[in-house]
Amino acid sequence: MHVYETSVRADQVGGWVTLGPAASTALDQIGAGEKVRAAGFPVIGVSSVDMRTGRTKSFARTETGHRWPSTHVWRKDLLALLRENLEEADIPCDYGTRAHPGRRTGDLLVGADGARSTTRRILGDTRQPSYTGQLIRYGHCPVPVPGLPTKILHFWSHPEGVAGYVGDDRDGSFWFSRRNVASASAPVDPDLFLEPLRTTRVAQVLEHSEVSTPIALYELEPEGIWHNAHTVLIGDAAHAVSPAAGRGATSAIEDAIVLAKAVRDAGSIATALDCYTGTRRPIALATYRPGSNPLVSAEDLQL
Repeated sequence: MHVYETSVRADQVGGWVTLGPAASTALDQIGAGEKVRAAGFPVIGVSSVDMRTGRTKSFARTETGHRWPSTHVWRKDLLALLRENLEEADIPCDYGTRAHPGRRTGDLLVGADGARSTTRRILGDTRQPSYTGQLIRYGHCPVPVPGLPTKILHFWSHPEGVAGYVGDDRDGSFWFSRRNVASASAPVDPDLFLEPLRTTRVAQVLEHSEVSTPIALYELEPEGIWHNAHTVLIGDAAHAVSPAAGRGATSAIEDAIVLAKAVRDAGSIATALDCYTGTRRPIALATYRPGSNPLVSAEDLQL
Protein backbone atom coordinates (compact mmCIF):
# COMPACT_ATOMS: atom_id res chain seq x y z
CA MET A 1 0.00 0.00 0.00
CA HIS A 2 1.16 3.54 -0.80
CA VAL A 3 -0.60 6.85 -0.05
CA TYR A 4 -0.26 9.86 -2.33
CA GLU A 5 -1.45 13.11 -0.72
CA THR A 6 -1.89 16.17 -2.94
CA SER A 7 -1.55 18.58 0.00
CA VAL A 8 1.77 19.33 1.59
CA ARG A 9 2.20 17.95 5.09
CA ALA A 10 1.18 20.73 7.45
CA ASP A 11 0.29 20.77 11.12
CA GLN A 12 -1.92 23.86 10.90
CA VAL A 13 -5.01 22.71 9.02
CA GLY A 14 -8.07 24.82 9.70
CA GLY A 15 -11.56 23.82 10.74
CA TRP A 16 -13.16 21.00 12.63
CA VAL A 17 -15.48 18.06 12.02
CA THR A 18 -18.17 16.26 13.99
CA LEU A 19 -17.81 12.52 13.46
CA GLY A 20 -20.92 10.41 13.79
CA PRO A 21 -21.15 7.31 16.01
CA ALA A 22 -20.39 5.03 13.04
CA ALA A 23 -17.08 6.84 12.52
CA SER A 24 -15.92 5.81 16.00
CA THR A 25 -16.89 2.21 15.29
CA ALA A 26 -14.89 2.35 12.06
CA LEU A 27 -11.86 4.06 13.60
CA ASP A 28 -11.78 1.43 16.35
CA GLN A 29 -11.16 -1.13 13.61
CA ILE A 30 -7.82 0.50 12.74
CA GLY A 31 -6.81 1.28 16.31
CA ALA A 32 -7.45 5.03 16.05
CA GLY A 33 -10.83 5.40 17.74
CA GLU A 34 -9.64 5.92 21.31
CA LYS A 35 -7.01 8.48 20.24
CA VAL A 36 -9.49 10.48 18.18
CA ARG A 37 -12.06 10.53 20.97
CA ALA A 38 -9.39 11.73 23.41
CA ALA A 39 -8.31 14.49 21.01
CA GLY A 40 -11.89 15.71 20.66
CA PHE A 41 -14.94 15.71 22.88
CA PRO A 42 -18.25 13.81 22.79
CA VAL A 43 -21.43 15.36 21.44
CA ILE A 44 -24.03 13.53 23.46
CA GLY A 45 -27.22 15.20 22.33
CA VAL A 46 -29.01 17.68 20.07
CA SER A 47 -31.29 20.52 21.13
CA SER A 48 -33.17 22.52 18.48
CA VAL A 49 -35.36 25.61 18.64
CA ASP A 50 -37.64 26.93 15.90
CA MET A 51 -37.18 30.69 16.27
CA ARG A 52 -40.48 31.34 14.46
CA THR A 53 -42.70 29.23 16.70
CA GLY A 54 -40.59 28.69 19.82
CA ARG A 55 -41.07 24.94 19.41
CA THR A 56 -38.21 22.85 20.84
CA LYS A 57 -36.93 19.33 20.25
CA SER A 58 -34.09 17.29 21.73
CA PHE A 59 -32.62 13.82 21.25
CA ALA A 60 -29.50 11.79 22.01
CA ARG A 61 -26.66 11.89 19.47
CA THR A 62 -26.31 8.12 19.30
CA GLU A 63 -27.02 5.44 16.70
CA THR A 64 -28.33 1.94 17.29
CA GLY A 65 -25.57 -0.66 17.35
CA HIS A 66 -22.74 1.85 17.87
CA ARG A 67 -21.07 2.20 21.25
CA TRP A 68 -19.97 5.85 21.13
CA PRO A 69 -21.87 9.11 20.52
CA SER A 70 -20.66 11.70 18.03
CA THR A 71 -17.16 13.17 18.45
CA HIS A 72 -16.23 16.78 17.74
CA VAL A 73 -12.55 17.13 16.82
CA TRP A 74 -10.20 19.65 15.22
CA ARG A 75 -9.41 18.63 11.65
CA LYS A 76 -5.66 19.06 12.25
CA ASP A 77 -5.78 16.64 15.20
CA LEU A 78 -7.74 14.04 13.22
CA LEU A 79 -5.27 14.23 10.32
CA ALA A 80 -2.27 14.02 12.66
CA LEU A 81 -3.62 10.86 14.29
CA LEU A 82 -4.39 9.21 10.94
CA ARG A 83 -0.86 10.04 9.74
CA GLU A 84 0.49 8.54 12.95
CA ASN A 85 -1.41 5.34 12.19
CA LEU A 86 0.11 5.21 8.70
CA GLU A 87 3.59 5.52 10.14
CA GLU A 88 2.96 2.85 12.78
CA ALA A 89 1.77 0.49 10.03
CA ASP A 90 4.84 1.33 7.87
CA ILE A 91 2.63 2.61 5.06
CA PRO A 92 4.51 5.25 3.05
CA CYS A 93 2.80 8.57 2.33
CA ASP A 94 4.09 11.03 -0.26
CA TYR A 95 2.89 14.60 0.28
CA GLY A 96 2.46 17.23 -2.42
CA THR A 97 1.96 14.62 -5.13
CA ARG A 98 -0.73 12.40 -6.68
CA ALA A 99 -1.18 8.98 -8.27
CA HIS A 100 -2.55 8.94 -11.82
CA PRO A 101 -4.77 6.05 -12.98
CA GLY A 102 -2.91 5.86 -16.27
CA ARG A 103 0.42 5.41 -14.48
CA ARG A 104 -0.63 3.17 -11.62
CA THR A 105 1.65 0.34 -10.51
CA GLY A 106 -0.58 -1.47 -8.01
CA ASP A 107 -3.63 -3.70 -8.29
CA LEU A 108 -6.06 -1.00 -7.14
CA LEU A 109 -6.07 2.80 -7.11
CA VAL A 110 -8.39 4.42 -4.55
CA GLY A 111 -9.40 7.97 -5.47
CA ALA A 112 -10.14 9.95 -2.32
CA ASP A 113 -9.44 13.30 -3.96
CA GLY A 114 -12.50 15.30 -2.95
CA ALA A 115 -15.67 16.67 -4.46
CA ARG A 116 -13.90 18.04 -7.54
CA SER A 117 -12.10 14.73 -8.05
CA THR A 118 -9.71 14.35 -10.97
CA THR A 119 -10.03 10.58 -10.59
CA ARG A 120 -13.81 10.78 -11.09
CA ARG A 121 -13.31 12.74 -14.30
CA ILE A 122 -10.79 10.18 -15.57
CA LEU A 123 -13.36 7.45 -14.92
CA GLY A 124 -15.71 9.27 -17.29
CA ASP A 125 -17.96 11.08 -14.80
CA THR A 126 -17.63 14.78 -15.67
CA ARG A 127 -20.26 16.04 -13.22
CA GLN A 128 -19.31 18.88 -10.90
CA PRO A 129 -20.72 19.51 -7.42
CA SER A 130 -23.88 21.64 -7.40
CA TYR A 131 -24.48 24.68 -5.21
CA THR A 132 -26.89 23.90 -2.37
CA GLY A 133 -28.36 27.41 -2.24
CA GLN A 134 -26.67 28.21 1.07
CA LEU A 135 -23.61 30.03 2.40
CA ILE A 136 -22.12 29.51 5.86
CA ARG A 137 -19.83 31.28 8.33
CA TYR A 138 -17.98 29.43 11.09
CA GLY A 139 -16.62 30.78 14.35
CA HIS A 140 -14.55 29.64 17.32
CA CYS A 141 -13.94 31.18 20.73
CA PRO A 142 -11.51 29.64 23.28
CA VAL A 143 -14.16 29.58 26.04
CA PRO A 144 -17.61 27.96 26.07
CA VAL A 145 -20.78 30.04 26.08
CA PRO A 146 -21.91 30.77 29.66
CA GLY A 147 -25.34 29.36 30.36
CA LEU A 148 -25.47 26.80 27.54
CA PRO A 149 -24.88 23.10 28.29
CA THR A 150 -21.61 21.79 26.87
CA LYS A 151 -21.36 18.72 24.62
CA ILE A 152 -24.86 19.43 23.27
CA LEU A 153 -25.30 20.52 19.64
CA HIS A 154 -27.72 23.47 19.70
CA PHE A 155 -29.66 24.52 16.59
CA TRP A 156 -31.77 27.62 16.00
CA SER A 157 -33.80 27.51 12.78
CA HIS A 158 -35.21 30.70 11.25
CA PRO A 159 -36.80 31.73 7.92
CA GLU A 160 -33.43 32.37 6.23
CA GLY A 161 -31.51 29.32 7.47
CA VAL A 162 -30.15 27.86 10.68
CA ALA A 163 -27.51 28.68 13.27
CA GLY A 164 -25.75 26.24 15.58
CA TYR A 165 -23.37 25.90 18.49
CA VAL A 166 -21.51 23.23 20.45
CA GLY A 167 -19.15 23.89 23.33
CA ASP A 168 -16.62 22.16 25.54
CA ASP A 169 -14.84 23.31 28.72
CA ARG A 170 -11.43 22.44 27.23
CA ASP A 171 -11.88 23.39 23.57
CA GLY A 172 -14.29 26.31 23.83
CA SER A 173 -17.12 27.43 21.54
CA PHE A 174 -17.76 26.26 17.98
CA TRP A 175 -20.59 27.99 16.16
CA PHE A 176 -21.93 28.44 12.64
CA SER A 177 -24.59 30.38 10.79
CA ARG A 178 -26.01 29.13 7.50
CA ARG A 179 -28.21 31.27 5.22
CA ASN A 180 -30.19 30.81 2.03
CA VAL A 181 -28.52 32.79 -0.77
CA ALA A 182 -29.69 32.54 -4.38
CA SER A 183 -26.21 32.49 -5.93
CA ALA A 184 -22.87 31.28 -4.62
CA SER A 185 -21.30 34.48 -5.94
CA ALA A 186 -23.99 36.87 -4.69
CA PRO A 187 -22.67 39.71 -2.49
CA VAL A 188 -23.88 39.22 1.09
CA ASP A 189 -23.24 41.38 4.12
CA PRO A 190 -21.16 39.10 6.40
CA ASP A 191 -22.87 40.55 9.47
CA LEU A 192 -26.20 39.10 8.31
CA PHE A 193 -24.91 35.68 9.34
CA LEU A 194 -24.44 36.85 12.92
CA GLU A 195 -27.90 38.34 13.41
CA PRO A 196 -29.69 35.09 14.41
CA LEU A 197 -26.94 34.30 16.93
CA ARG A 198 -27.16 37.75 18.51
CA THR A 199 -30.59 36.75 19.87
CA THR A 200 -29.12 33.68 21.61
CA ARG A 201 -26.60 33.19 24.41
CA VAL A 202 -23.92 32.69 21.75
CA ALA A 203 -23.95 36.49 21.41
CA GLN A 204 -21.66 36.55 24.48
CA VAL A 205 -18.72 35.10 22.51
CA LEU A 206 -19.24 36.49 19.02
CA GLU A 207 -16.99 39.52 19.47
CA HIS A 208 -14.23 37.31 20.87
CA SER A 209 -14.41 34.68 18.12
CA GLU A 210 -12.23 33.93 15.14
CA VAL A 211 -14.71 34.01 12.24
CA SER A 212 -14.50 32.64 8.71
CA THR A 213 -15.57 34.47 5.59
CA PRO A 214 -18.86 33.30 4.00
CA ILE A 215 -18.35 29.89 2.35
CA ALA A 216 -20.59 28.46 -0.39
CA LEU A 217 -21.83 24.92 0.23
CA TYR A 218 -21.80 22.29 -2.52
CA GLU A 219 -22.91 18.68 -2.90
CA LEU A 220 -22.61 15.81 -5.39
CA GLU A 221 -25.39 13.26 -5.81
CA PRO A 222 -24.11 9.67 -5.30
CA GLU A 223 -24.85 8.57 -8.84
CA GLY A 224 -22.57 8.00 -11.82
CA ILE A 225 -19.46 5.82 -12.11
CA TRP A 226 -17.79 4.80 -8.86
CA HIS A 227 -15.24 2.36 -10.27
CA ASN A 228 -13.78 0.55 -13.24
CA ALA A 229 -11.65 -2.60 -13.23
CA HIS A 230 -8.80 -1.11 -11.20
CA THR A 231 -9.85 2.33 -9.87
CA VAL A 232 -12.49 3.20 -7.25
CA LEU A 233 -13.83 6.39 -5.67
CA ILE A 234 -14.53 6.93 -1.98
CA GLY A 235 -15.66 9.85 0.17
CA ASP A 236 -16.50 13.18 -1.44
CA ALA A 237 -15.06 11.99 -4.76
CA ALA A 238 -18.05 9.64 -5.01
CA HIS A 239 -20.75 11.37 -2.97
CA ALA A 240 -20.20 14.83 -1.52
CA VAL A 241 -22.79 16.08 0.95
CA SER A 242 -23.07 19.61 2.24
CA PRO A 243 -21.31 20.16 5.58
CA ALA A 244 -24.79 21.03 6.80
CA ALA A 245 -25.56 17.29 6.80
CA GLY A 246 -22.79 16.60 9.31
CA ARG A 247 -21.98 13.30 7.59
CA GLY A 248 -19.15 13.98 5.13
CA ALA A 249 -16.15 12.87 7.17
CA THR A 250 -18.11 10.00 8.72
CA SER A 251 -19.19 8.70 5.31
CA ALA A 252 -15.62 8.82 3.99
CA ILE A 253 -14.37 6.78 6.96
CA GLU A 254 -17.20 4.28 6.51
CA ASP A 255 -16.34 3.97 2.81
CA ALA A 256 -12.71 3.18 3.60
CA ILE A 257 -13.54 0.43 6.09
CA VAL A 258 -16.20 -1.19 3.89
CA LEU A 259 -13.85 -1.11 0.88
CA ALA A 260 -11.00 -2.65 2.91
CA LYS A 261 -13.32 -5.39 4.13
CA ALA A 262 -14.54 -6.10 0.59
CA VAL A 263 -11.01 -6.30 -0.83
CA ARG A 264 -9.96 -8.64 1.97
CA ASP A 265 -12.92 -10.99 1.67
CA ALA A 266 -13.71 -11.04 -2.07
CA GLY A 267 -12.07 -13.44 -4.47
CA SER A 268 -11.13 -10.70 -6.94
CA ILE A 269 -10.80 -6.92 -7.21
CA ALA A 270 -13.80 -6.82 -9.55
CA THR A 271 -16.00 -8.64 -7.04
CA ALA A 272 -14.72 -6.45 -4.19
CA LEU A 273 -15.57 -3.22 -6.02
CA ASP A 274 -19.04 -4.42 -6.95
CA CYS A 275 -19.61 -5.41 -3.32
CA TYR A 276 -18.34 -2.06 -2.04
CA THR A 277 -20.54 -0.08 -4.43
CA GLY A 278 -23.57 -2.24 -3.74
CA THR A 279 -23.16 -1.71 0.00
CA ARG A 280 -22.24 1.96 0.10
CA ARG A 281 -24.30 3.59 -2.66
CA PRO A 282 -27.70 2.99 -0.94
CA ILE A 283 -26.27 4.38 2.31
CA ALA A 284 -24.82 7.41 0.50
CA LEU A 285 -28.25 7.98 -1.05
CA ALA A 286 -29.79 7.84 2.42
CA THR A 287 -27.41 10.56 3.57
CA TYR A 288 -28.17 12.63 0.48
CA ARG A 289 -31.92 12.06 0.86
CA PRO A 290 -32.50 11.41 4.58
CA GLY A 291 -35.09 8.75 5.31
CA SER A 292 -34.78 6.82 2.06
CA ASN A 293 -32.54 4.01 3.40
CA PRO A 294 -30.99 2.89 6.70
CA LEU A 295 -27.54 4.12 7.71
CA VAL A 296 -24.53 1.85 8.01
CA SER A 297 -24.67 -0.84 10.70
CA ALA A 298 -21.94 -1.69 13.18
CA GLU A 299 -21.62 -5.13 11.56
CA ASP A 300 -20.75 -3.53 8.21
CA LEU A 301 -17.73 -1.89 9.87
CA GLN A 302 -16.25 -4.94 11.56
CA LEU A 303 -12.99 -5.90 9.87
